[in-house]
Amino acid sequence: MNEKQCIRFRALDSLFFREAKPFNAGEGGFLESQFPPPAQTLCGAIRTAIGEANGVDWSDKNAVATLVGGADDPAPLCFSGPYVLKTQQRLYPLPLHLLYHEPTKTWQALVPSDERYETDMGTRQLPRRDSSEDAEVLQEAKAVEGGWLDAANMQRVLNGFLPEELIPSEKIFVREARAGIGRDNLKSVVNEGQLYFSRHLRLNEQITLGMGLGGVAPWTGGRMLRLGGEGRLAHAHSEQMPMALSAPTIQGKGKGLILILLTHGDFKGKSEPDWQQVPGKLERVSACVGKPVREGGWDYAKRGPKALKALVPAGSVYFVRAPDENLAELIQQLHGTQIGTRQAFGYGEIAVGLWK
Repeated sequence: MNEKQCIRFRALDSLFFREAKPFNAGEGGFLESQFPPPAQTLCGAIRTAIGEANGVDWSDKNAVATLVGGADDPAPLCFSGPYVLKTQQRLYPLPLHLLYHEPTKTWQALVPSDERYETDMGTRQLPRRDSSEDAEVLQEAKAVEGGWLDAANMQRVLNGFLPEELIPSEKIFVREARAGIGRDNLKSVVNEGQLYFSRHLRLNEQITLGMGLGGVAPWTGGRMLRLGGEGRLAHAHSEQMPMALSAPTIQGKGKGLILILLTHGDFKGKSEPDWQQVPGKLERVSACVGKPVREGGWDYAKRGPKALKALVPAGSVYFVRAPDENLAELIQQLHGTQIGTRQAFGYGEIAVGLWK
C-alpha cells in the first residue's frame, strides 16, 4: 500500500452537505448542512475523480470495483479524515469533556465521579465538574458546540493540560440561507409547491477540507470537481499529509487515559465501541459523548437511499483505565489508530490523552 497523500479541497463557492432528515413538501423550515462533511461524501468525490481520470466504464461494475472499490469497501483504496485545515495545519474538534467560560476565557475539564450510577448502559461513573476548582466562575463554564482547537492546544489536552485558545465555528465558516424551487426543464416552468430553503456553508478564506488517500491508484495533479449537494465547485489537489499529533509521555502516576474521537465513529448504532476489539484490555470508566450524527446518502448501485446510520460525533471522549505495567506501550499502540467499523473510509480515528 502506498503512503497516504492528503487530497485538499478548496471551495470556490458555498458548500452544502445535507443533514440526514426528511425534507418533504409542507414541512417548512431550513435544511441544514453538516460540518465537518460526511467522510463518505469526500471519499465519493475522490473515487469519482480517480475513475474519470482513468477512463473507467461506470457501467462495468467489475472494472469500477477493481479501480476504486465498492459501496461498503473502498479497497484497493483507503482513506483517513475528513480534515479541517487552516493553511497547512489541521484543526481538531473540541473534546467534549472541556467546558469554557467566555467572559473570562477560562477552561474547566469534566472528570469521572467517584460514585457509580446505574444507567441504561450499565453501571457508570458519570462525568462531573472538577471539585478541586473553587472559583465560582468555573461553575458557569459550559460546553461549546462546534468549537475547534489548533494542533498546539490539542497537544496540551493530550498531555493532560487545559487549552489556551478556542477557535469558534464562526472563524471556520459562516452559514448562508438559500431558497430554491423545483423546475420542469422540459416545459421551462417551475413546479407548484416545490419551494425549499437550505443553509449552505461558506468556508473562511484560510479554511480548506482534506481527506487522506492511500492505495494503488494515486492522485496526480489538480482538478476541478463538484462537491456535496447541488454540485458546488471545488478545486482538489494532492499534497503531504498534515503533521500528526504526538503521543503523550507519561510523567508521574495518573488516573488513566482518555480516548478522543477525531473523526465520527461508526459503532453500529451504539454510543461506544466494542471494547473487546480495542487493544489493551481497557476498563471503561466514563464518557462524554455528543448527540448522534445521522448519516444517510444515496446508493447509486441499488438506486435507492442508503440505510440511515447513527454515528458518534468527533470530539467525544472516553475515560479508560489500563494496566500500569504496559501503559507507555499501550499509548503508542492506540494513538492515531481507529476503532469501530468502516475504518477504511476514515471513521473512528482516535488520539490518546492523559487523565490526571
